[in-house]
Amino acid sequence: MNTVIGKPVYSASGAQIIPFTKVTMGYLSGGGEYGEVKAVKDDEYFPFAGGAGTVVNIKPAGFLIDDGKDCRVVRVTDDPIDGVIEKAGELFSKLVKKNEDEE
Repeated sequence: MNTVIGKPVYSASGAQIIPFTKVTMGYLSGGGEYGEVKAVKDDEYFPFAGGAGTVVNIKPAGFLIDDGKDCRVVRVTDDPIDGVIEKAGELFSKLVKKNEDEE
C-alpha cells in the first residue's frame, strides 16, 4: 500500500490544501494444462487454460492544511477511534501552545 500526495489547492483565505490518497493494487494470474500427461512437441496442439486479473483500490485518506501559521492533518476515516485520537492530538497541541504562550 502506498500513499499518493495530490496537487495543492489554494483557498480564498490563502490556505494550502494538499489531498492524500491510499492506493492498493493486487495482481493474480494462473493457468493449467488439460488432457493426458505426455511429452508435447513444438508443433503439437494441446489444451491450455489461463487467466489474469488486476484490482486497484483508491481511497481518499485525508488532507494536509497549511494556513501559514499552522499545519494540520484532517483524516477521512470511517473508524470513530481514529477521530478520537486525532482530536486528542489537536487538543494536546493547543494545550502545549497555550502553556508556551503563558510562559
